[in-house]
Amino acid sequence: MKQKFTWFLVILFTISITSIICSGCGSDEDTETEKPVETTSTEPTEEPIVATSKPIDFDAEKEAIQEVFSEFYKAFNANDIKALEKTWETSTNAEFAVVWVAGGENEQVPPVISWPKIKSNIEGLWKGIGTAGAKWGPTDRFSEFWIRKRKTNARELEASAKGAMCYKGQNPGLTLVYLIKKKDEWKIQEVDSMTQPAIAKRGGEPLISSYFTDPDAKVD
Repeated sequence: MKQKFTWFLVILFTISITSIICSGCGSDEDTETEKPVETTSTEPTEEPIVATSKPIDFDAEKEAIQEVFSEFYKAFNANDIKALEKTWETSTNAEFAVVWVAGGENEQVPPVISWPKIKSNIEGLWKGIGTAGAKWGPTDRFSEFWIRKRKTNARELEASAKGAMCYKGQNPGLTLVYLIKKKDEWKIQEVDSMTQPAIAKRGGEPLISSYFTDPDAKVD
């Protein structure tokens, strides 16, 4: 009887030890921290796209500006208002002024704003007493250009140009022009003209509002 009891205790002890060992093994496996899987990629990294504006082709822009003014010049001297209108940006900001000297005094069409007023004044010059038959002369060529991106819209360009010509211009005077480029097309927005005697009386200062001569916009 004693021997049986002893064997019973040995078997019970063995079972207990085995259970503890198995339980310990399971706990280690369950609590083991799972390592992150490292991956490598051979795909190239995409570079961010930076929007850049198109550089200004100054020679091409000068040529286009000269061309549109030459059309203005021909249309004005032909009294062709329809052809003249095609050269203008006929917005509410359009401006036009001319001045000459008669009898020692400045005679002028002061700056007017908006195409309808400009059109009326130009047609009045063509028909007026003392102005009918007067031409824009003696040349249509600009001598200086300033070109830059518009401050209000960097996708558009603006320009100033001047030349030794004017309305009632048998002799060289001064013409100042402000233009804008929209949808790849230059249009005149402001024109100011002075005969040679009027330059001295006015000091050559422009009457139009947008004309600029910033040194960094000057085109050689």
